[in-house]
Amino acid sequence: MNEHVNTILPKGGAWERPLAGPDAGLSNRSQADIDQWWTLVDRMMATAQSMGLSKAEAGRRIGMAEGTFSQWFSGKYAGRLDSQNRLVSRWLDAVDESAGIADTIPSSPAFLKTRTSAEILNTLIWAQTACDVVTITMGAGMGKTETCRHYRNTRPNVFMATMSPHTKTVHAMLVELAEELEVMIHNPAKLGRAIGRRLERAGGALLIVDEAQNLVDDAINQLRYFADIHRCGVALVGNEEIYSRLAKKQDGPSYAQIKSRVGKRLRRGRPPTEDIHSFIAAWGITDADCAKFLAGIGLKGGALRQIDKTMKLATMDAMGRDETLGIDHIRRAWQQRDVEEIS
Repeated sequence: MNEHVNTILPKGGAWERPLAGPDAGLSNRSQADIDQWWTLVDRMMATAQSMGLSKAEAGRRIGMAEGTFSQWFSGKYAGRLDSQNRLVSRWLDAVDESAGIADTIPSSPAFLKTRTSAEILNTLIWAQTACDVVTITMGAGMGKTETCRHYRNTRPNVFMATMSPHTKTVHAMLVELAEELEVMIHNPAKLGRAIGRRLERAGGALLIVDEAQNLVDDAINQLRYFADIHRCGVALVGNEEIYSRLAKKQDGPSYAQIKSRVGKRLRRGRPPTEDIHSFIAAWGITDADCAKFLAGIGLKGGALRQIDKTMKLATMDAMGRDETLGIDHIRRAWQQRDVEEIS
């Protein structure tokens, strides 16, 4: 016999355990289906609470229409109960399996202050203190995004937005910035001014725009306008394209203004050897052969990120074999990643 305990889970929506189960008098369900439903309801509530999901979001993730999921969860669904139970059970099992795998994946080293990250931090400090525009262009995997996040998380009045090909236009960029700055305005014509005023009110604010190479020229010019008019720092962060556009391009909207407004440019193509060795040491590697192999990986495209991904796979491989991590695990992990051969 089921004991129906009323439990309210405040996070992620009004999750309250139903007081009554599905109608047992219908011919399209068995008692086993109803018993499984009670078990799934409890699992659903616990999972939704831990993930912060609303009922609508849970239904979408399961692949069930919102109305159908609401009826299923409340015990009022009149259709075949076993079919809906199967959908919910399959999703819950997948969540549990993913969580189990996630628990075994080693964590990356905590933020590491390398020579490169110190240069990035100093550049961001300059931009915020001087209300200036700076560019930070780095090769892939050198830690520029992680360093920017660290700066945002440890400094007041720092906002960070990441651009993509879908947010490259002026309006799309402004919408993304409004989300980060919590600016609530629905008039597109007033959006730029509202964002500028928000930055100005913050006082000594810094706006970090990651993956800025995705922005069109007009969008970059809009960011320059924020720095000029609303007295905030702006950091354009991304790959080599940012530097190339500002250093070489002559046409486009007010390029002379944009180029002259950049107060500091930080440009690095690959990490210094000392950064690579520091990152390897942060993974706890002391064996000379392992360190040498990983250093070779760090000199390739992707740099420290390549080392990080390889070490995660190697560590899981060693754990699965109940062996101490060694060069064989690292070599095997690099080969499994199918990136490129290392001689």
